Amino acid sequence: MRSRLAWLIALVPVFPPLYLAAFAALRYWRALGPLARGVALFYLGTQLAAALLTPEPLVSVPLALLRGLFVLALVLAGVRLADPRWLHYLLAGLAVVYLLAFWTSYDAFGAQFLARRLVHPYYTTVSIGLAGALGVLLALDWRGPAVWRLGVGLLALLALAFSGSRGAMAVLVVGVVIGAVVKSGRFAWGAATAGALATAVYVIGSLGQHVSSLARLLSLNLSGRDRVWEGALEAIRSYPWGGVGPYQLGPWLGYLYKQGCNLWVGARYLGLGCPGWLEPFYGAWLIAHNLLLHALGETGVVGTLGFLSLLALLGYAAVRSREPLLVAIFFGYLVMSLVDNPMAVPSLHLAEVFWVAGGMALARSGLAVALEQGGAVDVDERRPDPL
Repeated sequence: MRSRLAWLIALVPVFPPLYLAAFAALRYWRALGPLARGVALFYLGTQLAAALLTPEPLVSVPLALLRGLFVLALVLAGVRLADPRWLHYLLAGLAVVYLLAFWTSYDAFGAQFLARRLVHPYYTTVSIGLAGALGVLLALDWRGPAVWRLGVGLLALLALAFSGSRGAMAVLVVGVVIGAVVKSGRFAWGAATAGALATAVYVIGSLGQHVSSLARLLSLNLSGRDRVWEGALEAIRSYPWGGVGPYQLGPWLGYLYKQGCNLWVGARYLGLGCPGWLEPFYGAWLIAHNLLLHALGETGVVGTLGFLSLLALLGYAAVRSREPLLVAIFFGYLVMSLVDNPMAVPSLHLAEVFWVAGGMALARSGLAVALEQGGAVDVDERRPDPL
């Protein structure tokens, strides 16, 4: 059983739909303590209440229910796993993602591939960057062989740097600093590495090297986000209480929506167009590039209150758990949410990691209990096999 679960976790970065297996964790509902259970019910209730207030309640209610249950299923999967060391198995799949990104970029751009932002057959450039930041955090927390830990950590760091994602870089910097504050020597070394990387990027940019991905890390350009935010604000003003509905904010984000149906920015370099059958759903995957604006735009004040309550619970659990990796993931993602929406599900497994880590924090903090064959056990008794 443990071997199969380890393989499942290792494969999800390569095949993200495997996260749908988390729905099986809904049966562990009773593992939540009174506070966590109350907040979870409040979250789900506010999502459904907000959906009833949207312009299209018949569409919004099923979507809100499905998304709400998926988020809670991921949290409960984290409660079931309990030990954050299970997340280390993600490194195997992430290494494949990094190598595929470099190979695809070389195939698309030739010898100049390092002068461009990385592309991937199905990951966006930002997703590659966030995957790199997550990989570095996991490598710092892993107690595996030093050679493997260093190798995958450097590969993750390179993927992050050449993705040119400033939000993902913020995840790494904030994560390693927070991890060091929680008294982890490995994360202190990570903080030093992040500082060295920032210095290297600054030097390269100052010398005028034509490496667009690295130079972009020095830029303060909003890249059109201010225009996206204007669209989100218009939706909020029009439907303040219930929002426009889950996955229905896209048409309001005119700056992005008017560009037509695109799978992701890097897809055009790979000759991948938007299939005809997918065009009617275009806009469902567009985001407001700000967590609060996106939540208010989709679910209004009512739904956002429940969402923020759930976030507050998981943040409290992460701090209380004193687990460097869990604290690093929570606050790193939280900072990135100022310019992106890294917690939106479904995703290319990265948002799902956040919610699973939140469930682990609930278990490690005592706000939920781990379950073994239907009975409550001490979370410290449930250890994964050595990686």
